[in-house]
Amino acid sequence: MSKLTLRYKFDASFFDASLTRDDFGYLSIDVETDRISAKGGFWVQWQDVKEFGEALGRYPIGEDQPVVAQWGFEMQEGEDLKLRLEVATDDRRGNLSVRFEVADDDKPEDRARGRFLTNYPDVDAFRLEIARLMRNEVEEAVLNGR
Repeated sequence: MSKLTLRYKFDASFFDASLTRDDFGYLSIDVETDRISAKGGFWVQWQDVKEFGEALGRYPIGEDQPVVAQWGFEMQEGEDLKLRLEVATDDRRGNLSVRFEVADDDKPEDRARGRFLTNYPDVDAFRLEIARLMRNEVEEAVLNGR
């Protein structure tokens, strides 16, 4: 069993109108597959996470148009890339491939890349959990796979 877990910690200004608004919060990602496990995170605008979740509602996810989200510094390449998620068609039976790249917070040269399979019902459940996460109704959103 594989799974990808997202957590998002909003800036305090998101809940307190007396503070100067900061749309950045900390996105944590935990990924577990039968061969790889990775944990990491990065400072991300909440709108980006919400848009990623909404994009997962696309059906079908085109073979040449995967749903991709990535965050990092400057060009988001090499060690500047901190987090990357991609959901793409894997086969004609409706399986989807989840590809990930997660860099260590302190040592960006240490990173994990991998993939696992999932399906549309699990991606749709994940999409709904991301929406709830971004409304601060739940503490995490989980995508199950195999």
